[in-house]
Amino acid sequence: MKYLLLLLLLCSFIAVEAQQSSRFRIGVEYGITPLIGKINDCWDFREAGGSYYSQYDNYYENTNVIGDGEIHYMGLKTEFSLPNKRFAITSGLRYNRINERIRPLGNSSARLYLFHPSDQGIDLFRIYGVDESLGYLSVPLELEVVLWGHRSRWQGYVKGGVQAGVKIHGNTKLDFVSKEMEKHKDEILADIGASPSDFSSNAYASFGIRFVIHNKMNLSVENTFPFFLTQNNFSLLTPTPILTGFQFKIAYPINFFTPK
Repeated sequence: MKYLLLLLLLCSFIAVEAQQSSRFRIGVEYGITPLIGKINDCWDFREAGGSYYSQYDNYYENTNVIGDGEIHYMGLKTEFSLPNKRFAITSGLRYNRINERIRPLGNSSARLYLFHPSDQGIDLFRIYGVDESLGYLSVPLELEVVLWGHRSRWQGYVKGGVQAGVKIHGNTKLDFVSKEMEKHKDEILADIGASPSDFSSNAYASFGIRFVIHNKMNLSVENTFPFFLTQNNFSLLTPTPILTGFQFKIAYPINFFTPK
């Protein structure tokens, strides 16, 4: 919800002169894509079968552990429509925020045991879960094709695109049961070797519906299908080959050369 509020706030500061005949549009977008996939093999989690830990406890491997997350993104984009108004090329700047989580399956209060190899043998660290947040700044390039209604207020279209970006921030948090164990965080993460890539690229396709208000501002909603081109994008999850999400966009036509 806070991302939608930021999107609407940004729209209120866009002061441009709308022209019906203009083939340029400037817009802001917000999208969300749930992350679905398997936990990366570099992590070895266990959940105790009993209510307390002892050397006689039975353990279940990652089948009792669940990982999920979501990708939020906001962007500022410029669109250029070709003369027939059926095709448009879009580019701009986009901020992607990725959140990932690993938790015990079906019991939010349960504890996980993270297996961590050391010189003294195998160490068990009791944790409630793992959280990771990443931020990428990327440049998208898209081609849009209007299938119907290019001269009416309601339009249907399909779009294909690709984006490439660099990581600008990232943090992986181990939620230890005992806060005294937090001093081992850096050592554990370094030994596991799970480090998200500094560069990320993905392609995507979508289909959407657009509503044009008096041939000026237009609102659109899309069903998106992204898939990653690069590897090791996240340290907690390996996402499924194709994801699905939604995108909302508000755009205004602009005229760069207003006659006096």
